Amino acid sequence: YLGQDLTYDKVLETLGAVDTEIFSRLLRQILEKNVTGAIGVIDEMVIEGRELGQFVNDFTWYLRNLLLVKTSEDAEEVLDVSSENLKALQEESQLIDTDTLMRYIRVLSELANELKFSTQKRIKVEVTLIKLTRPAMEQRQDMGDVISRITLLEQEMQEAMEA
Repeated sequence: YLGQDLTYDKVLETLGAVDTEIFSRLLRQILEKNVTGAIGVIDEMVIEGRELGQFVNDFTWYLRNLLLVKTSEDAEEVLDVSSENLKALQEESQLIDTDTLMRYIRVLSELANELKFSTQKRIKVEVTLIKLTRPAMEQRQDMGDVISRITLLEQEMQEAMEA
């Protein structure tokens, strides 16, 4: 962007691209059950001075966009993103099933509400990331958690049979 006029749209475009890349990395760490990697992404955000409550809200919005891409016939009508971002969201949405996405959105929405009144934001975010990577650790099991656990077991069985 050197030599170009700095406009609000260009700033948003740049920030959006950065966030999309960060959210993609975080989602992949969670899907790979890599707690250390997921917490590493949060460390980066803290070092960069990001407010964790806003980061969680933005990540939840990103997951919502993935869900819309996955379930909507005309996602480009619903989402206000560039065609490049839409293509990235479509690719990313292939990595995760709808039930898991809905569970992640639910868990992160609960976290966002808790963070409004918390003095221990980082700890709450880290515990939630662990919860997302390990559905079996949740005490309060609802149908989404049970489905996530079954899906994980099915994947592990499939991988074992292919090995």
